[in-house]
Amino acid sequence: MNKKAAKAEKMKQKIISLLSKKTYGLSIDEISNSIGISRITASKYLAVMEAQGKVFVREIGNTKLHYLPKNIRGLMRHEKKQI
Repeated sequence: MNKKAAKAEKMKQKIISLLSKKTYGLSIDEISNSIGISRITASKYLAVMEAQGKVFVREIGNTKLHYLPKNIRGLMRHEKKQI
């Protein structure tokens, strides 16, 4: 693995770690501020991770909330109870 790929993998792991702690979903701004990268960089990583099935994205108005797939199941059950 080259240096650039290793850096990308490390950043993806930081995002996964953050989302595993914050199960209620985070916006791109919240993710970028938490791990110290630009919003655009976070957006690129999240788009790749969504395409790989590592992150689930839920749009609420003009905000996209990002979750780990394992955390979205609990959220969906919670929303059904509220309806």
